[in-house]
Amino acid sequence: MKLLRIISGIAGFLAFSIFVWTLAFLITTYAYNVKDTEARWNDMLEGGRTIAALQGANEASTELLMKQLALLKHERLVLIDGSGRRLVFGGEAAEAFAAGIDSEDVEQVRSGADVKKFEHPHLLGPGLTTTGQAVTVGGRQYALFIQQETDSLFHDYGKQLVTVVVHLLIFFLLLLCTTPMRKKQMHMFRRMIALIRRIGKGDFSVTFDITKDRHGPWGELAESLNHMTLELNQMEQMRQEFISNVSHEIQSPLTSIGGFARALHNDNLSAEERRHYLDIIETESRRLSKLSDNLLKLTSLESRHHPFDPKPFRLDKQLRRLVLACEPQWLDKGIEMDVSLDEITIVADEDMMSQVWVNLLGNSIKFTPAGGTIGVQAGQEGPNAVIRISDTGIGISEEEQEHVFERFYKADKSRSRAAGGSGLGLSIVKNIVERHHGSIRVQSRLGEGTCFIVTLPLKPQQDKA
Repeated sequence: MKLLRIISGIAGFLAFSIFVWTLAFLITTYAYNVKDTEARWNDMLEGGRTIAALQGANEASTELLMKQLALLKHERLVLIDGSGRRLVFGGEAAEAFAAGIDSEDVEQVRSGADVKKFEHPHLLGPGLTTTGQAVTVGGRQYALFIQQETDSLFHDYGKQLVTVVVHLLIFFLLLLCTTPMRKKQMHMFRRMIALIRRIGKGDFSVTFDITKDRHGPWGELAESLNHMTLELNQMEQMRQEFISNVSHEIQSPLTSIGGFARALHNDNLSAEERRHYLDIIETESRRLSKLSDNLLKLTSLESRHHPFDPKPFRLDKQLRRLVLACEPQWLDKGIEMDVSLDEITIVADEDMMSQVWVNLLGNSIKFTPAGGTIGVQAGQEGPNAVIRISDTGIGISEEEQEHVFERFYKADKSRSRAAGGSGLGLSIVKNIVERHHGSIRVQSRLGEGTCFIVTLPLKPQQDKA
């Protein structure tokens, strides 16, 4: 009963609104229709004067022109001469129009007065606008009558009224069909709100049940929320893993520094032992400083607030300069450098790209045994510059290749720690390359060496919003 009262109240309100709207529309439409009719009469009379000016000198050319005008303008044209003979143009409707022209209208035109008429067969239907005027064709006087079929504003209102009524019927049908489902939908809505509040408090393990409404809008919403919680859960796990890795990386050098600092208090240490302990403290301090710098750099890059100043520069010159800067390291290990660089100019941030090559070259030197070979090749392939940095080092297993660009991941943990690595270098490299709309991939086999392939666009691309 309560539902019926609500529906009847809505129906009454809508009916009253339609009545008020109809009354206001009829009043305003009548006023505008009067002005519109007067303007149409003036246009038709002006058109009649133009027709008279275009007529030829003989009756044959006059008939041809009148037929063409009636066809083009969708009008009914009737010419009546002094003897009462009528020339009719515009088909059967024009014949009926000519038969309906009474003698009083003809006499009024011949006396020099214009005829203006507007008829409505029915209120919401199209109307008939008629004008009559005296014209001179080929030196002879005629009475020219023109009739147009025009849609009135009332006719437009009728179509709008029918549209509104149909929409209201559809609305009530939908209302009657959906009302039984409203209670169920509200229950689902409240349940989703409760689960979303749990997500807001940090519980990303919630799951939205979509088995019953898999194909409806609620099912789509539940699927989207499930996807969101899955990603949030993964991000939370990455955050916790990141904190754990940072704590571990910091704790190890701090333990060494603290232990050897306490050992220095021993007065029985020799000068050689003191220097050895101080060297260890200095090395671990540098490692901490490098870890801090890399963390700040990676955070800045990922936040997109890192300074980014792309300019044209010679990539081959940059690579050759950095290879020479690393000369002491690869000479100490007797490594042979195989360098093949084509002349390439790219538009990029030169300082950021320098970090990429320093990291990749540094890794190759670290993990290539004495007497090995490191290759540095750069060339142009289509719209891109392709750089390959390869070595004959220890290699990376196929399973580990999927993780080498992750933060703190170390393929050879024992050797990377001995070399002072933190596992952030390749993450920084990947971030910088992707910032330049490029890509980086690795090819490697255990015991055979590794090749990092960097692809960069030669021309800058716009960042996507």
